[in-house]
Amino acid sequence: MATGDQEPDNSIGRRGFLKSILGLKVAEKSVAPVQAKPSAPIFFWADLKTGQVGFPTGFALGSGMPGSVMKLVAVAALNENGLINPNHTVECMGHITRNHETFHCLHPHGHVDLTHAIAKSCNVFFITACEKLTSKTFLEYAQKFGLDLPVAGRPSGPFPVEGHAPSFMYALGLVPDCKPNALQLLRLAAIVATTGDVPYLHSAEEAAEGDRFRLQLKESTWHRLQQGMELCLREGGTAAKLDPENKMHIAAKTGTSPDGNKFQSWIIGYFPTDNPKHAFCLNSLAGNSQEAAVPQAHKFLFATTWP
Repeated sequence: MATGDQEPDNSIGRRGFLKSILGLKVAEKSVAPVQAKPSAPIFFWADLKTGQVGFPTGFALGSGMPGSVMKLVAVAALNENGLINPNHTVECMGHITRNHETFHCLHPHGHVDLTHAIAKSCNVFFITACEKLTSKTFLEYAQKFGLDLPVAGRPSGPFPVEGHAPSFMYALGLVPDCKPNALQLLRLAAIVATTGDVPYLHSAEEAAEGDRFRLQLKESTWHRLQQGMELCLREGGTAAKLDPENKMHIAAKTGTSPDGNKFQSWIIGYFPTDNPKHAFCLNSLAGNSQEAAVPQAHKFLFATTWP
């Protein structure tokens, strides 16, 4: 375990990361965490072999409605309970009305199946699919993914005792009583990357002693989740601009949610897809995922060499 000024050989290291990405002058002997400004993006990464979590933008935890990142939980709940045929398609005309409220997609997606609905983050598909899913079942799967549990010594974000909204609202990540923090969403990405076998996540200052996080799902569920996240960077997916030349072989999922009179956005993911070594999560308070989270994550991911 590395503590204080020590940087493990298989880690990028907080000082090096800050220097390469943020251009900050960090004293070589300083161990004080650099706090992210409220308006600055919050970025975390995890080594999927050792479980070490990097806090390159400080210890502030992004927390808020996660938006469409929660569609990954919906996919697991739907597929595990046989509530959806993965090959079934829904025609997306770009909008759908439920409970006297109209929900929009970025644009009409046409006919989409489950995998492409993940990649394109199709609200129409998930609102339609969730008609067979109860809020209780959705929240049970959110718990299976650890969204009510602490990570790396940091407490959980708000999690509902019971569902008070339609299941599709939880699937769209738009319910105020369910606000996982960035570390919980980082672990969500790690769970998908490792098909449910995540090492104990910890900071460099914390002992790497703890139970692995394990989740058993059907092979078909893992396949759909991973394939959908991979397609998110291709075929017009919502993170297509994250790695347009496919240099890092990233899989990702984006999310956007209202934050007062503006938006905040998320992107979680892992890489490389054929042998995942790192997971990441970025939270931005500056706009939607297309304007903020995706380009900001691109900056972080491509600003350094990953071990």
